[in-house]
Amino acid sequence: MDGASSAKGAGARVVIITPKGILLEHSFRLGFNASNNEAEYEALLAGLRAISWLEARDVEIYSDSRLIVNQVQGNFEARDPRMKAYLDLVRQVMDGFCTVKVIQVARAQNRHADSLATLASSIAKDIPQLIRVELVLEPSIKVAGSERAERVEVTAVATLGPSWMDPIVDFLADDLIPDDEKEANKVHRVVAWYWLSGDRKLYRRSFGGPYLSCLHPEKVGQLLAELHKEICGSHVGGRSLAHWAMTQGFWWPWMQKDVVEYVRKCEQCNRRFVLVAVDYFTKWAEAKALANIWDVDVKKFIWKNIITRFGVPNSLISDNELQFESRSFREFCSNLGIRNRYSTPAYPQGNGQAEAVNKVIVNDLKRKLEGAKGNWAEELPSVLWAYRTTPQRSTGKTPFSLTYGAKAVIPAKINLCRARVSEFDTKQNEGQLTGCLDLLEEHREAATIRLAEY
Repeated sequence: MDGASSAKGAGARVVIITPKGILLEHSFRLGFNASNNEAEYEALLAGLRAISWLEARDVEIYSDSRLIVNQVQGNFEARDPRMKAYLDLVRQVMDGFCTVKVIQVARAQNRHADSLATLASSIAKDIPQLIRVELVLEPSIKVAGSERAERVEVTAVATLGPSWMDPIVDFLADDLIPDDEKEANKVHRVVAWYWLSGDRKLYRRSFGGPYLSCLHPEKVGQLLAELHKEICGSHVGGRSLAHWAMTQGFWWPWMQKDVVEYVRKCEQCNRRFVLVAVDYFTKWAEAKALANIWDVDVKKFIWKNIITRFGVPNSLISDNELQFESRSFREFCSNLGIRNRYSTPAYPQGNGQAEAVNKVIVNDLKRKLEGAKGNWAEELPSVLWAYRTTPQRSTGKTPFSLTYGAKAVIPAKINLCRARVSEFDTKQNEGQLTGCLDLLEEHREAATIRLAEY
């Protein structure tokens, strides 16, 4: 089925194919003003009525209208009152069948019905009797307040404000110059770099390539978002992003400045550091992506990620960076009773655990991102989860089990429906957790012995 609307009128077409391969063709000329979508719905209703007369019970409907198919399937919402009325009527008629399948096909696969609808919408008087064309005088629906001689459709169009292109376009199109003498001289000086197409689109001549489409200032943000962080973006820097915009055929004044400011405001690009803390015994790791790594940021990290979750540690071992040696950070640790210890240049292995975890995190991030460097901060929690649930060679246990006294339930166990998940019982689980806690000291002692031998 298909529907068509043109200046000469609107029409609908239906091609019915029976299980035995018999072809039934039917065209309808609508005697009222209708949009393309309304004509599509009229075609659908006409086809349903026709096959209802044939006493068909199982129906497959093929249409090239994406909107109609998705509304009937429930994927799209009908907000227009007329579309909603048509949709309700279609569903009411469909209830009279056992099964109804509505399938979207390409326009090329719907040419037969399309040609019949075009025939019905364009014929006004005498119609050859080779193909039956029926006149439909009134729409199938009745919507309050919609009775009018002509249907007027109003579409809201967003208009762009004035921009730097207007004086150049006016000069190239109508030979008009600004009243201000300085602005007029400026237009005369730069106009040789521009070319105006027949549809009043402005292009700038490029030194080494094709003409570049001049971009309105209100559309610059949309373009930069698409190139920088959307599906085609990779969070490249300022100069690279400006060059990429030009290679895509766009240009506007102050490109470098706008691009640099945009990248500076990008939250993901500003997170350039990872602060990592590792428990000496359990190997549990905490990490956070930061835009800066001052002593204030380190204090917030220690308080939020360590103290409020695991309590006050006995001591902190760090390297000799300024953020760990500042007076403010030392006072913070002293007030909480935390000892500050530092690795020395002569023995940097004193902070080797954090360095080793840093290497694991960086390598795992590289494997997950595959070049999409801008998304590393979003992938950091999943990398930490993988590390925490992986047995460590030094202890033979996972950091999760040594910290919480129980094995973590990972998504793979849920997806594979392991017995631990499928036969879960709340009361029994509480007893097993209590038993795990009683055996926790033994597991930790075994891990300590293994760690000493490692």
